[in-house]
Amino acid sequence: MSQRTVIGGFEPLTNRNLAKITVVAQCLDNQWVTRDLLDHMVTRRLSYEDVEGRRQQDARAEYLRSLLNAEQVIVNRAYFFNNPVVYQDFLKYNVQRDAFRTLMNERALIPFLLRERSPEDEPGFTLDSVGWPAWRKLLGDLDTISCLRLSWDDAENEECTQRLMYEEFHRFLLQLRGFNLDALRRDLGLDEASTSLLKQRLREVTLWAADIDRADREGFYREFLVEPGTFPAQGRFRSEPLVSELKQLIDLRYNTTVPDAVERYALIPTDSLRRTALQERPPIRRKPAAGAGAPAGGLPQLLDLLAALRPQAFDLAQSPLRLDLTGLTLDHIRQARNTEEWRSYLSALEALLDDPTDFVDRGQKVFDQYVALARRLADIVGRRRTSQMRIWEPAIRITVEVLGASVSLIYDGNPRLEVLGEVATEVAARGAEAIVRFAVVGRDQRRAEDEVSTGIDVMKVRLERAREEWAELVRRMREGGFPITEGPAVRDAEPNMDQPRDDE
Repeated sequence: MSQRTVIGGFEPLTNRNLAKITVVAQCLDNQWVTRDLLDHMVTRRLSYEDVEGRRQQDARAEYLRSLLNAEQVIVNRAYFFNNPVVYQDFLKYNVQRDAFRTLMNERALIPFLLRERSPEDEPGFTLDSVGWPAWRKLLGDLDTISCLRLSWDDAENEECTQRLMYEEFHRFLLQLRGFNLDALRRDLGLDEASTSLLKQRLREVTLWAADIDRADREGFYREFLVEPGTFPAQGRFRSEPLVSELKQLIDLRYNTTVPDAVERYALIPTDSLRRTALQERPPIRRKPAAGAGAPAGGLPQLLDLLAALRPQAFDLAQSPLRLDLTGLTLDHIRQARNTEEWRSYLSALEALLDDPTDFVDRGQKVFDQYVALARRLADIVGRRRTSQMRIWEPAIRITVEVLGASVSLIYDGNPRLEVLGEVATEVAARGAEAIVRFAVVGRDQRRAEDEVSTGIDVMKVRLERAREEWAELVRRMREGGFPITEGPAVRDAEPNMDQPRDDE
């Protein structure tokens, strides 16, 4: 991180001041619910109020996980005083408030300001009658507060906000009609019979977005998701086909705008739609003119990376990690972040980012340090009785994703290759960006909400002829002798540091 510039206890930050492993947590979005809970709400016609206890429990677990897994967490300023998942820790003068103050002073928690210039500016929207006064008191107790904006020049900030957030969201809606339906259907967990209806709904969304000057999420909710006459914040969704799936897709893009704008990672919670559903397609790059030199090939770089991923690189036949994560508090997380194990874990992640091709040594070190951190956290929590322990069986997943298709090497004592989808024919000769993801996940999805998991995008590689190079990559990986799983398998739940977030 760069040198601090503090003016009267207030520190204005831009993305240049952020730590390398900085995330934006989707779980704090006031519209977020797990996929399972959302389906339950739509089926039973329940509102957010009807499931508020479960919503807060899920969001709280993911919020604490984000603080454990990353050096810094960017939080929309409104969530500090309008979301009890966050403000519950500084309501009373106790050890949790002390922990919160420490994390704020250390820049572990960073308020994101949209247009306001100070964290104490009173917003124009409805304020939580409990959270707002508590937030004002907290500000007076902080040694310094560091806040992030896209730019501290008001004109430039407005231009960046419009271009990088609102226009990007609107552009996404306009592009939905051209999505690869088979790939999107797989990401959404739909069967083939849903293809025609999915195509129709995406067309309706695109036409709606093309007909208005500025398409925002609230307008989308009113037009396609919530019961007529109700407010989106109530969460009273229509009992219509694809309501749940459309909400997940639009929420995912909405929550990726801020982390994309500040060039950091979006943390996707457990049991939420993965970023592959966005089918992000970078601009086509022209080949250089004759004599200018040929572009560096992306496939050899990927193959060199994957060649190093031999089964013995990650020996997951070790004793399973035993850890009880119930009863965690913010102070437990603060204590864990102050340990040598957490610093070593963070250093290992940073080293992996510095040279992600060295997975044999650096990937193993990430895992080893993570296990050490988890054990130290168990000591801090103090829940050591056998009856309260749960077995965590870790696996390493290395995934390469291109335009909705993915191929994964999975190491869990039974190494195998999982292939999902193909790059569409219509983009066969186009360039695309391949994303390489490294994740330490749990094999038992039923216990996913009780696990600490971490995943992160570690490399982006340009493929100049997407479909041709993708086919070659999969062919070469098949030749490695791994057992192959075609089509969707039982997925490991993996919150990733590569995605989502939102604005006020």
